[in-house]
Amino acid sequence: MIRFLKAFVISGAIVALTAGSALADSPHFIGTPSATLSGNSLVISASVAGLGTADNAVFSLSGSVDVFSRCYNKGGNKPQADNKQETISVNQTQTFPVRNGRTNISFTVSPLSTLTCPGNQVVVIESVSWDLTLSGEGLTWHFVS
Repeated sequence: MIRFLKAFVISGAIVALTAGSALADSPHFIGTPSATLSGNSLVISASVAGLGTADNAVFSLSGSVDVFSRCYNKGGNKPQADNKQETISVNQTQTFPVRNGRTNISFTVSPLSTLTCPGNQVVVIESVSWDLTLSGEGLTWHFVS
């Protein structure tokens, strides 16, 4: 009878631990993922929790970015020429390390503009819009601007 009780208790403990692990694997974003312009780059960032005991998490970023840039001289004037409208196709996949069921994701789309300005002129990005999807580990987030 004692053996039966020990086996029953051990089996119950194993089931409880296994069920707890299964329930812990519930991926979700912490806060709101963000899209930030930084110089000539677009940075997509997110924090994810609920990844359980996985060592790594794989996420993908896909879609397109539309950029309008032009050259400006030192006086802040824009010549009539040297404008550029570009569409950048994005298709990136990365593996991120998981620690304590969490990971931080960061994708960089760069360069946004490939315009080259003559002389002492500099490239200024006048507008950027994007239609991007971040996906992985059963999660999806759509960025539109």
